[in-house]
Amino acid sequence: MTPPLAIAVVRADEAAAARLEPYLTAGERRACAGQRAAARRAQSACARVAAKWLRLELAAGRRAPLVALDAAALEAHPRADYLACAVTGPGGGPPRFEDGALALSLSHAGDLAAAAVTTARAVGVDVERVEARAAAFADEHFTPREREGLARGAAAGAPRAALETLLWSAKEALYKTGALDLPARFSFRDIDVAFPPGGARLAPPSVRAFALTARGGQFFGRAVLTGAFALFATVPVPPAIALG
Repeated sequence: MTPPLAIAVVRADEAAAARLEPYLTAGERRACAGQRAAARRAQSACARVAAKWLRLELAAGRRAPLVALDAAALEAHPRADYLACAVTGPGGGPPRFEDGALALSLSHAGDLAAAAVTTARAVGVDVERVEARAAAFADEHFTPREREGLARGAAAGAPRAALETLLWSAKEALYKTGALDLPARFSFRDIDVAFPPGGARLAPPSVRAFALTARGGQFFGRAVLTGAFALFATVPVPPAIALG
């Protein structure tokens, strides 16, 4: 049985943030206001509300493996319930629920924000815009095995930029779990991911679930790949239920 992993994506521009502001506590609004750029303030606000919604869905006994959050979904829970589960940060370390009841992770790219929530001990999510990167980027951040996997995927017809973006998102998400045994001074080449995860063929649009191994630990993850963005969310798998 895999650990529960709930993921939501939500539009994150200034108009969306204004609509979602009533679901934030005064402390959360102050934390968002502390972001210098208007775009970052909007992203922070929308990601927080998405995390709170996921928590409320899990509390109601509903699974949310991947949800595009809209106004109708938000209104499924009373405003008071959102205000009762505040998210801390930025400024005090990684974001977390004030009561520590569930693990969460937030990410944003452009006008899109993402949140992942789990009852497992840790979670990481990362969303990235799909964009072409210089060859030096792959040399700096990807291992030889990863670069070989990218080459195979591109040879099979998948867009190279999309695959590179998804691999980078996977490495970021794994790092954000805090569950990797990494050296004090590390590079992202220290996080070696068999790619594509599970040997699956990936081409946009794709939504896949994977078991993967990194730094000797086992993880369960979900990947989303479109022509515009890539998202990866992952949770560590306890040894007692390690995935084959």
